[in-house]
Amino acid sequence: MNDRVRILVVQNDDDKHAGRIGLALEDAGAQLTIAMAYGPIPSVVDFDGLLVLPGLGDPVDDEQAIHDARDAIIEARSLGLPVLGVCLGGQLLAQSAGAEIYRSAPELGIHPVRTTPAAQDDPLFTGIPAEYESFHAHAFAFRPVEGATVLIESDACCQAMRIGDRSWALQLHPEMTREGLHTVARGIEYDFEDGILPETAGFFREAGVDPIRLREQADELDELHTAIAAQIGRGFVDACRSARAER
Repeated sequence: MNDRVRILVVQNDDDKHAGRIGLALEDAGAQLTIAMAYGPIPSVVDFDGLLVLPGLGDPVDDEQAIHDARDAIIEARSLGLPVLGVCLGGQLLAQSAGAEIYRSAPELGIHPVRTTPAAQDDPLFTGIPAEYESFHAHAFAFRPVEGATVLIESDACCQAMRIGDRSWALQLHPEMTREGLHTVARGIEYDFEDGILPETAGFFREAGVDPIRLREQADELDELHTAIAAQIGRGFVDACRSARAER
């Protein structure tokens, strides 16, 4: 039997890829199927897990792509499949579980976060440093839903929580690669040759993110961010295998 778990990846924008998380999932034995949120999203019934990526949209938008991404999360959770949502994906996951979604002060660039003691018992975050710096890019956030386990937090908001045993909502961005951060920096400087959307670059530029400092941090934190993504990927694939064995 093919032991590679099948994970459906819902990508919300052309320039926001699975990045480090996608590579970590594949390294851990996953086969990824990418579906754009603005195109048809297949049913998750034939998959072992679901990953929903960031996007420029907001969780309160009345857009078909937003509704479809949220519906994929609802379907996956109804089937008992593991779900990992990042930024917009995390907001939609939290929203589908009944959490409060609110417009927050924009948090962009690389900033400190803190892991909670519960993170050390979590399949995705065991061994993650107690404090580290992560990439952020959001103007909405979620509050912990009743019964959720907060895993990462900051002065700004809840950064990661586990809902039940198999759903993880993330506000921070462990998927961003060093190259992706350099692309953002170039976009802030109006260089769009790497395919970054002008709207994405403008989001950071208007918030005053310094492209030179962003490049420096991307280089300084590359090894740590790769290790964190690897742990998340291994843990999520293990959760998918466990869920598949129970189906």
